[in-house]
Amino acid sequence: MAYVNFKEERQVTKEQLKKRRTNNEKLFNKLMESKDLPKCYNPDKEYSYRCFIEKHFGGGRIQDEEDYEVIVNKDIICAIFDNCTFGNLKFENCNFIGCRFENCKFESGGVIFKNCCFYKEESEKKPSLNRRDNFSCEFRNCEIYAKFDSCTISYCIFSKCFIENTYFLLSDMTSLITVDSEIKTIRIEDCDLSGAKLMSTYVIDLDFTDKVKTKLDEKTFFDKIEYRNKDRAEYEGIYMTYETIANKFKENNLNNNFGEYYYLCKETQRKTLKIIPKIYSFFYWATCGYGERPTYSIIFALSIILIFAILYLLFGVKIDGNIISYLDYKVYNNSIIYHLMNFHKGITLSCGMFSGVGANNIEPIRFSEFISNVEMLIGLIIIGIGVGTVTRKIVR
Repeated sequence: MAYVNFKEERQVTKEQLKKRRTNNEKLFNKLMESKDLPKCYNPDKEYSYRCFIEKHFGGGRIQDEEDYEVIVNKDIICAIFDNCTFGNLKFENCNFIGCRFENCKFESGGVIFKNCCFYKEESEKKPSLNRRDNFSCEFRNCEIYAKFDSCTISYCIFSKCFIENTYFLLSDMTSLITVDSEIKTIRIEDCDLSGAKLMSTYVIDLDFTDKVKTKLDEKTFFDKIEYRNKDRAEYEGIYMTYETIANKFKENNLNNNFGEYYYLCKETQRKTLKIIPKIYSFFYWATCGYGERPTYSIIFALSIILIFAILYLLFGVKIDGNIISYLDYKVYNNSIIYHLMNFHKGITLSCGMFSGVGANNIEPIRFSEFISNVEMLIGLIIIGIGVGTVTRKIVR
């Protein structure tokens, strides 16, 4: 009973990504041709409608934040930055409209974006009432070391990027798409991630340091993290990432999403445990899927019933006054129908013992009596776990 359909969410994200790129390309070409913008924008002549190739922006060697070169109040329209580098640079109160960053590196002391906007919502089409362009920027194959402080990066695309030691603070990240990327040591504080999508992205060390609350909604999607090194350090990093995501969904009262990422967290954590804790974790997984998979209780119960039915026939049961034990090799000389009937009786007895009600005309003998006691205890436990798991889901 999964509440996050990863296959469906991936397909939705791919379709959104395709439509967004098509929309951005259409608006980019139109704007490059007409240069028709609302009066609230004043395209900067130095940066707008230009393509920069292999150019460096900012200072050279690593500097402290107070020594950064500052670019203030610029409207940078439809600029393409190809194989460019940015370092020791601060953009403040700038608008990036339809800009593309391709194969760029944000390096040295990093880049600060403060009160910057990477998104144009309003439309120039007439009539413009209720029209939205959703014209966004794209970072493709970039290495990003930056700080986004009070920025609007809605609908932006991060594709094949390596994002490390980056801080998102009080930023609008609604409907952001990150795909085929790697995220390492990221801090998010009091941002809006409604509708944001992370697909095919390797995430290690994701941290929410909220003073108020980062917002998530039902459309927010974090894809499963594919293992690379398959060692203990990686498993620990991934399960802690899942735990962080799960807790953030829970904080937003999205308990169904919380349960899905909690399950992924516990499943990954099991790979890091020692023998005894791993056995306990495996039992917890097999019986109820860490409290998130009620169907696991049914599968486990059916498996127990089947196993104990075989044990009863092996060690002996009395059926209609006749003792049958498959330890006696003479019993194998009978027909297939005979064996099928015995197996049916064994399952009947096992079902009765599992539920604690017994069975008419069938009773365990010798060692099978001990087996029946064990099955009744297991049955009571599993029924309790199954009912608890189902109730938990229904309450949600």
